[in-house]
Amino acid sequence: MDETRWEPLEWGTYAHSLGHRLVVIRKIRKYSQEDLAERAGLHRNQISNLERGTGNGGLRVSDPVLSTVYRLARALDVPPAYLLPDLRSPVALRSAEQTSRIELSAVEVQLRDLLERQFGDGA
Repeated sequence: MDETRWEPLEWGTYAHSLGHRLVVIRKIRKYSQEDLAERAGLHRNQISNLERGTGNGGLRVSDPVLSTVYRLARALDVPPAYLLPDLRSPVALRSAEQTSRIELSAVEVQLRDLLERQFGDGA
């Protein structure tokens, strides 16, 4: 049996990765935060908080429930996996996407390519 010791995740890095993905896809779709909120049945403040990786008042890290992720994916017309960071590797203590600007840029390129292949030029 694996004797791996439990360590708390640096959840903020994952929240910021999800927020970055949300901003990239929203902008590709040419939606404002208000547009996305209306399409998803959420408040614009929720979209803003998720994009910044913060909760109400900015005092805590955002932690969206699964239904919120699916509502956003549906509103953006993308698979939910496009919003979730680091899906191709085991969960690390911190999101690999947050290690450098190069990693963040690579995510943007990957999402643009995925959306263009899936939906054509009118992503």
